[in-house]
This record gives sequence, structure tokens and C-alpha cells, in this order.
Amino acid sequence: MVEGGETDQKFSAGASSAPSNIAPVPVLTYQLLRSPCIFSGDNQEDVNQWLKDFDRIQLEKGSNRFSVFSANNMWCLKVKTISFHIFCILLMGFSAALSDLHPACIDSSSTSNIYPQSTPYGNLSAGTYKKISDAVTFSDCVQACCEDNNCNIAFLFHAVCYTIRCHSYKQCKPLKRKGKKFQNSLMVIVRMPGEKYVFGSDFADDDNEKSLFQEDYGDFVADDDLKETGQSLLDASAAEFFTPPPKACLYGVPNECLQHEECVPKNNRARSGICHCEEGYERDIQGICKRRHAITSFSVSPPTVLNQASPLGKNLTEKLLSTTSSPFHQLVVSAGDNVTLQLPENEVTLSAYALKQPEGKSENYKYEWTLISHPEGDETGTMQDQNTKNLKLSKLRAGLYTFKVSVTSGNAFGEAMVNVTVLPPERENKPPVAIIQPSNVTIKLPNKDTVLDGSFSTDDDKIVRYQWEVLEMPIGYTVNLNETPTLQLKNLIPGLYRFKLNVTDSKGAWNFTFANVTVQKETDYPPTANAKSEVVIYLPQNEVTLNGNLSTDDKGIKSWEWKKSPDTDKAVDMEGTNGPYLHLSQLEVGVYKFILKVTDTADQTSTTEVHLFVKPESNTPPVANAGKDQKITLPLQGPVILNGTASKDNIKITQWKWEQISGPKPAVLVDANTAVAEITGLIPGVYQFLLTVYDEKNAHSSATVNVTVIQTENLAPRANAGGDKTIFLPCDVIVMNGSLSSDDVGIVKYQWTRDPASLAAGSIIENSDETSVLKLTGLVSGRYLFRLTVFDLQGASSSDTASLIVKPPKDIIDQIEIVVNADIKSFTQEQEDTLLRQLEILLHEAEPVKVNLMKLDSDRHTRRVVLVFTVERTSSLNGGLIPGVDVLSRLKKKLRTDSSLLDVQVLSVDTVVCQNNALDMVFVTLIQNIVSVKPFGCKIFFDTTLAIKRAIATGAFCMLLLCHLPLWWH
Repeated sequence: MVEGGETDQKFSAGASSAPSNIAPVPVLTYQLLRSPCIFSGDNQEDVNQWLKDFDRIQLEKGSNRFSVFSANNMWCLKVKTISFHIFCILLMGFSAALSDLHPACIDSSSTSNIYPQSTPYGNLSAGTYKKISDAVTFSDCVQACCEDNNCNIAFLFHAVCYTIRCHSYKQCKPLKRKGKKFQNSLMVIVRMPGEKYVFGSDFADDDNEKSLFQEDYGDFVADDDLKETGQSLLDASAAEFFTPPPKACLYGVPNECLQHEECVPKNNRARSGICHCEEGYERDIQGICKRRHAITSFSVSPPTVLNQASPLGKNLTEKLLSTTSSPFHQLVVSAGDNVTLQLPENEVTLSAYALKQPEGKSENYKYEWTLISHPEGDETGTMQDQNTKNLKLSKLRAGLYTFKVSVTSGNAFGEAMVNVTVLPPERENKPPVAIIQPSNVTIKLPNKDTVLDGSFSTDDDKIVRYQWEVLEMPIGYTVNLNETPTLQLKNLIPGLYRFKLNVTDSKGAWNFTFANVTVQKETDYPPTANAKSEVVIYLPQNEVTLNGNLSTDDKGIKSWEWKKSPDTDKAVDMEGTNGPYLHLSQLEVGVYKFILKVTDTADQTSTTEVHLFVKPESNTPPVANAGKDQKITLPLQGPVILNGTASKDNIKITQWKWEQISGPKPAVLVDANTAVAEITGLIPGVYQFLLTVYDEKNAHSSATVNVTVIQTENLAPRANAGGDKTIFLPCDVIVMNGSLSSDDVGIVKYQWTRDPASLAAGSIIENSDETSVLKLTGLVSGRYLFRLTVFDLQGASSSDTASLIVKPPKDIIDQIEIVVNADIKSFTQEQEDTLLRQLEILLHEAEPVKVNLMKLDSDRHTRRVVLVFTVERTSSLNGGLIPGVDVLSRLKKKLRTDSSLLDVQVLSVDTVVCQNNALDMVFVTLIQNIVSVKPFGCKIFFDTTLAIKRAIATGAFCMLLLCHLPLWWH
């Protein structure tokens, strides 16, 4: 097709007008902003070719003609004679999106254009803004502007609708905006004031008028601020821009989604999901799921422009018009309120109802119940009468059920959801356990606050009440008691406090416990005055500030007092004599002496003297001297010395700094901020070090020194396994330290091995057999031998052997072993702490005691928890371990009196080493020495003793029988 010309073939004259009963079809602009071109044509092949990628269709005012615009801007088409409603019906079938977008109002002066992420060019000065509160959707906002003859722009900003009456055409031109702030802004041009040309006006074929239109349109995008707007107009449809994203939900939880929506899990194992429209529904521009109406759709690939006079065009028109003659009627359906049951009750009946149809409609309702979700498991319960108004449910299990009822009647349809929650049966209540953390606390002034925490109290359901009581406290102190888990104590005074906590659970059961707080007085120490003993300044500086803020006191300093010493006869101006900072001015060359006196809150004092040296002005930079270059030979007998004491300054060098510039590897610098530094860790090569010195004026200079390290011969390294050592069990990790091994250059490899004569028990952890420190665990009593071999860079090596003697615990005779009815896999730290505290309470009699846990283990066969502990007196007058037999006797007596004194059941309690009569102990000790087993408890002791006695008796009888049998025989 040639621009500006017309084709030879014409459309039929019979299609020149549209029936009067066909309403105009709403127009949606998809045009990318570019200069339009207009052509006339009637060649059907050209029309078909154009329909492949149409970009914009525009109804022309005052006629049934429309203009079409190509996206590639190569050619366009103005259809003059084809029936307008036939062509629009084809477009409706070609793009289903047209039915979902808003109807833009078209009048004699303007067209509808949509601009996302845009605002009027003049911002708030573009015109008169009017907020439309009842317009909550995109369609409502556009409709409000269409109904107002003075409205030019419908503008949505963060879901708030405004109508704009523009002051001028330029101020209301759309301006593309960037940033998150404008992501939810939309501008719809309904009618523009004072436009010379608008899209859809009568376009003539005259070149001058066409160029005028293009100039006006080009002016719209000529402004730099509007270029981006012109390039990005309507990148997405309004429906895509304003449809809210799907809502996140939790599968199985009722009322998570809106009506006609269901929660779809992200995968088979996930509980979280997304709200999707139910089957038969689709989401409109407002994000609401509405029933999908049955419409006749057909594909056009490529679409064909049909003549209304042709049979195909006529039949298609009749078919499309007939599909919209019988729309669906939406029924309002209810399935009743959500139901909650509690087992053992497991039956319920659900009832549904629908509002009556309009007059003349059928009321023959059909019901269908569907199970949407149920508790996990194969047993879901029983449903009866699924196709009736009332659904009977039975054999329900604990959990959440969701049901949907669908109601139909002719062309009417509706549905509703209902949840059934089945609760488990009520439980058997147990009383709570009151716990205060800490139960005994000692604080020392000046600390005056502490907190008693009763939230560690436990219950099988929940604790509903905490009640604190004061049993004892010092006179003059008041406490604010409340019914909360924690008791905050503030501004405590010295003395003893005793509190009681009562806890009550949801069923009224209660329990109590006690806590003690001891507040001790504090010691007040005298202050320490500190203002720096010497200060040196150089003229022309004749003023300085002395800092007494370095003075300290444990309670705080109350006052400062500065004085000039009687030994100083020079005049000086002093400011701030009663504060921490003393400002001195009008100083002269000489020596001044000042005295600082500080006083603390207890009126204790301290003094110090400050000497101020005022010297005449004279300063030259220091001269750094790093010493002579050094050449050393490995092996070294000690560290290499870097000596910078030859550095000079006319007054004083105040700072030294050594640093390595180069070398085969980083060396270790010791005392790098002094005149004399040491370096170690050297290997063969050349090292260079830099010395920088500073004087009091911060003037500085630098010097370098080279250290050349030579290795004439390689000496084997010297292994050091750390020497023999003896330890006592229990011990979780035992280390053998070989880090004292040395080499003239450096050790590159460590290797630990076990001597063949050593015990084999125990394990090496963390691959430490290849490091300087060997770590062992799981050792038993006995003697172990370990050999350490070290290697240097040249492969030379040496070895050293160390012995390790592991002895049983010193206090094993006083150790108690208790077995409780708790699984080691579920035994928590809190249970361990509670059990130890309860044991201390049980064993406490005339003096306080402390339980020391030696080992926490489990029985190999039953996995019951085994605790090994000792008990010691904490009194300063009579401290030390309590004998194991006394502890065992005391503990058994308490447990026989009341076995519920501990939270867990005690299965057995005994001493680790059985202690009985001396003769039996001789037997057992003999067997222990023969078979080399560890000490064992009384049960094994009695079994062993009995077995030994039986063996001795049996042997004696046999010997007697053998000796006398020959005599009896004769």
C-alpha cells in the first residue's frame, strides 16, 4: 500500500451504513506515542495484513468511520465504507482484554487515553483537584469524570480518586514519573481543554493539515521532561496496572481468602499458598473473583474483515448478538455459621439456603456439597445426603474441615463455604511447679536493683496467676508487689529479703516456692588525683590547659581545687581553679609547679603535683638512625636486635616506630614502638626494616636497616613433647603440648603417634595428631605413651616421647551415683539445673551445701539418665566434702519420707565405690587388682563378694572330699 493513495478495489456500497439499533462500541487506545499516518483503502487483503499487528483504533467524531494506526509506523488505514459494528465485533473476538477494561467516554471534543505512572505536567497547579471519596476503583473514577462536564482528567494516586478541571492544555499534559512513589499513579485523559487537534478528529488527506497535526503531536513530546512519557505511554494495560496481586494465605485456616476464592498451596508439603479464584470464576480489574460468563470466542489468525452483506458476516453477527441474550443470575447462598465440636461429640448437620429468584424464575434448587480440606490421615469421616439441602456428617476426627455447597437453578448459580472445627477431648490437669530464678541472690552496693523471675514455673496447660508475697525485708524498704511472672526490686537497702511466689494454673491448682535476696554494703575508697606529672611547652606558646579529669574515685569526685605551689614565684593567669581543667596563660620561660586537690562524695581527698616547663622556642626535626646493616647465620641463639638509640633530636624524641618493608616472609617484631626492637621468625633471605622517629612538635625523619640471614648448614629440629604429666579424672579433654619444639629456621610438620606399650583407650579429636598440641578424650585410668616427631623445611626430623598417667578421681570414694527415670535424649539443661537445686535443698540440714556434678551419663541398656556428684559444705568455718556414705544415708532417708520431693522418679542411688566391712573389701580389691577393672557400686560389690565366697567354699569342699575319699574307700 502506498502512502496517501487508494487501492483500486472498493468495499461494497451496501455496507456503507450501520443499523441504528447497534450502540457504539467503547474504544481502547493501545497507541505507542508516535506521529500517526492516515490512509484510505478498501482492499480486503490489505485489511487482513494490517490486522496482524494493529496498534490503535480510533472512532472519528460525527461519523461511523474509524482510523487505525500501525505499531511499526509504516502504514495506516482509514476504513470508510465498512459497517462499523461488524468491524468492532471482530475486534472483540480478536482481543478478550477489551471486555475487561473500562469504557472510556467519547464525546465531540476528546478521546480517552490512559497513562500509567504519570502526573499532570503542572502538578498541583495544573487545575482544580476534586477528591471523589466514593470512587474506590479505576472504573468508578473514570465514570465520575465522564459524568462531570467540567472534568478533564481522571487521576488515581495510591487508590485515591481525583477529578481535575485543567487551567490549560499544556499544564495537563501527562508527565512520566520515576520512583516507587509514583508506581500506583494513573492518569486518564477524558477531555482536554483548548486542543487544536485530538485523536479521532476528522482527518483530511490534505498534507498541510496532516503536518499541522503532526506538529501539534510532536510538540507534545518535544519537551525533554516529556520524552520519556512519549516513549512509555501505556506500556501495560490499565487492567494489568491496577489489578491487585493475589493474596497470600495459610492452607486449612478459615476465612483466609475472599468470597469465591480458595487457598492453593505452593507445593504438596507447604501450608502457605496463594488465593486463586475458584473454578468458573475469574478476577476482574478490581481484583474481585466474578463468575466467568459464557461468551462465544473465535480466533483470527490472521483476522479477516468481513462484508456485512456476505453470508459469513451476517451469520457471525447474529451468533454474537445471540450469545449475550441470556446472562447468568447470581444466587446469594449461605451454608450457615462455622461449627465447633469437641470430641467425643463427632456428628453435626450442615444446612444451606439460597435467596429466592426474581419473579418468574424457577425455584427448583439443586444442591451439591464438596469436601475442600480435612485433617491429615486417611480417615476423613462420613458424609450423607450430599445432594440435598442438609448435609449429615459423622465419625469426624480432631482438626479442621472445610466444605463448599454449590446451588443451581436454571441459569442461576451460587455457592458458599463453611468450616467445621473438631477439638480434641479435655485433658487431665496436673498442678503447676513454681520456680524462681535465681532463688538465692547476693548483690553488693552500689548495685541496687535485681529481678526475681518466676516465668520458669511450669504447668501442663498454662499458668494464669502469679502472686508474690514478702516474708521478710529490712525496715524502711517498701516493695510494689504485682501479679506478673517477674518481681522487679529497685533501690534496695542493705539487709536480707525473703519472698514467696504462689502460682495458679487454668484449672485452679496451685504451688509455691521461695527466694532469698541478700544486699551487702559497699566499701568506699579514697580518690586518686591525676593530672600528668610533667608538661612541656615551647614559646611562642604561652598558655596551656592542665587536665585533672584523669583523677578517679569509686563513687565519684565531688570537687577539684587547683593552687600554685609556694615554690613558684612567677606570675601566671589561672582560670578554672575549681574545675577539672585549669587554664594557664601569660607564661614565661621557666618552671612552674601546681597542686591539684580532689574530694570525693565521702569528703576523702587526694593531691598531686604538676610541673610545667616553659622553654624558649627552638626546634629542628629529629635525625633517625636505625643502626648498621646486619648479617647473621642460622641457627640463631636468640632474637635479632634492632637498635635506634643513636637517633637524635635537639629537644626530645617522643615516639619510635619500627616496621618491616620487605623480606622473604613477615617477621615477628617485638617492642616496635621503642628505641630497641627485637625480631624473630627469620628464614634465609634479606629483610629491610624502617625506623621513624618523632619529636614533641611531631617533626619526624626515617632511616632503614638491612638484615641478611644466611644458613650455612641445616640443623635438625628439636622435638619437645611437653614432658611427663599426671592427671586425675574426670577430665573431658586432655592435651599434650609440643609447641616448645624448635628449629633453626622453622618447623613445618608435627606428627603424634601412640607407643605400642601404651594403653589403647581414648580418641584423638580435631585431627590434632598433626598439630603441635595433641587433644585426647575418653581416656581411662592407666599409663599412656605418646611420641612426637617434628620436621623442618629440609626434611630433617627429631622425636621425643612423653608419658601420661591417668588416675581415678581423688574424691571417688565420696561420689554418689543416682539413676532417674528420664530418657537421656529428652533430658534438658533446665531439668538438670532443677534436679541439682532440689538435691541441694534435700541435703541441706544445719549448714548450706553445694552439689557438684561430676558426670552426666546414661545407662547403656535403658538410656535412663545417670548423674554422678559430690556434696560439699559451703560454710567458711566447716568446709569440705561430705563423706559419700553420709550423703547416701541422708538422701535415702529423705526419699523414703517423700519420693515426690524431686521432679523426676529416682530409680536407684548408691556410692560409686561401695564401702562395707573390711573382709569383703579385701576380696573385691583383690579381684580389682587381678582383672584391672574400675571401682564398682554396692550391688556389684555384693554379687562379687557372694561369688567369691561361694567359689572358696566349693573349692574347700572338693579338696576335703578328695583327701578323705581314699580312706572311705578302704
